[in-house]
Amino acid sequence: MPETDKSNLRILVLEDEFIIADEIASILEDAGHTVLGPTPTIDSAMSRLEAEAKPDAAIIDANIRGDSSVVVARRLRELQVPFCLCTGYRSGDMASEFGDVAVIQKPVNPADLLATIQSLAGDTDS
Repeated sequence: MPETDKSNLRILVLEDEFIIADEIASILEDAGHTVLGPTPTIDSAMSRLEAEAKPDAAIIDANIRGDSSVVVARRLRELQVPFCLCTGYRSGDMASEFGDVAVIQKPVNPADLLATIQSLAGDTDS
């Protein structure tokens, strides 16, 4: 991502479980990033993507209240926003279309989360 300060990224977080969303947001904010959300629904994530400036990256839960977040993943791809999946399950129905996307397992390991974010930002030296 050209011209992006990798130490202060704008990151969309789609996560329907409050405690996990809060944990992810805290990890990102402590590292100096700006969290967009967290958004708890697919509709709220889609609204943010349409109404706000494009995020630098996104972390999306693969399963939101029993529904696949594939529609959000597709929109992120259209907007050319790098993203990763965060899930406590297998990424199942998303694997065929998004098998190249990084997966962060729950419970979230802060070091893994931050390394994945840096990788999404194109900083593979960190």
